[in-house]
Order: sequence, then structure tokens, then C-alpha cells
Amino acid sequence: MNIDHPLRRVGPDQLADAVAARRDAGIASWVALGRDLADPILCAEVDQAGADLVSSLVSGGTLLVVGNGGSAAIASHVAAEFIGKCIHDRDPLPAISLAESLSSITAVGNDYGYEHVFTRGLAALGRPGDVLLAMTTSGTSPNVVAALDLAREREIRTIAMTGSRGTMLRGRADHVLVVPSDETPRIQEVHMLWAHAWCEAIDVLSSLDAHVAHR
Repeated sequence: MNIDHPLRRVGPDQLADAVAARRDAGIASWVALGRDLADPILCAEVDQAGADLVSSLVSGGTLLVVGNGGSAAIASHVAAEFIGKCIHDRDPLPAISLAESLSSITAVGNDYGYEHVFTRGLAALGRPGDVLLAMTTSGTSPNVVAALDLAREREIRTIAMTGSRGTMLRGRADHVLVVPSDETPRIQEVHMLWAHAWCEAIDVLSSLDAHVAHR
């Protein structure tokens, strides 16, 4: 089927120029972000959130992850890394993306409203001592905010990841990790970076433990 899309009128040189411009803009953003992400206060916040996550997992807790759109894809990715592995083989760890089930999300959204698509799953699966990892680049997603509020009521530890516009989440979660950027793609990339750092650390520490046990 032929579609009269504006891209059909774009020449190869225009495409190459546009890709190069956006690639260079992304690299420039990451050069600046690299400096900002090394801020000692921010690094300490990320490390403490990771320590709380590990503490929950070793105590039998489960990681529950939520997010919308691109953050929903990251939620699935993060859960998969904990169940599987990131860089080293280890025993699986319990993690669930509450954004994973299309049937559940559409059923809850239709019957109760979209703002409840995560609270229903959290109420069904979350237990005291678990950890909710909530990602919202804006910090204002109603369904993510509702999940954070319910988690606090249920004594579930909370980690909120957001961007520079999401500082209103401070005080609404145990850990609020703010990416110093207002560019959605860069914010989501940093969220993945932080989650990977936690999972990679778990993989390394698990491998060290296995090595010691077999000496």
C-alpha cells in the first residue's frame, strides 16, 4: 500500500543531514550529561537506591516496575535483566513489569480508568518489603504517581526515576532519582543506565559469591 507520507519527498542527502544533526545533538547532550551524572550527590542517591533494592531482593522481596510508553519498554527490559542476567550468569531474581500485560492494562483501563492500570497490579502482587521502581520522564503521569502513593500505603519501598521537570516527586518516594535533562530520549537512556548499573553490580557480586563457594 502506498502512503502519501512527507518522507516520500525527502532526498537521500536531506535524510543523511537530518540523521547526522540528530546524532551529533545526542552526542553533545551526552557529553554534558556525563559531567552532570557524575555529581557526587546524585551518585550517592543512585547508589543508595540500588542498595535498598538489593536489600529487598536478598530478603525475599520482588522488584515491580512501572512506566508508560518508552518507559514501559524499559520496565520490561529491567524486569527481564533481573530474571535473566545482565553480564554474568547467576540465579534468577524476582522481577515483574506491571506494564507487560496488554490484556490487564486494557481491562483495568476500560473498567476502572487508565490511572489505575498499575495500582491494580500492585495491589494484587505487591507485598511489604518489595520494591516499586517507577519511571516517568515528566514526573506527572497519574498512573505512576498513583502507584507510588499505593506502594507507600502498602509498605512497599519506592524508587522514582524522572527528569528535571519531575522534582515534584520528591517526598513522594523513598528515592527520587532526577536526570538533569528535559529531553525525553536522554532521560530514558539514563534510566536504563542506572538500572543496568544495579543489575551489573548484582551479577558481579553473585559471581564473586559463586567463585568463593567453589574454592
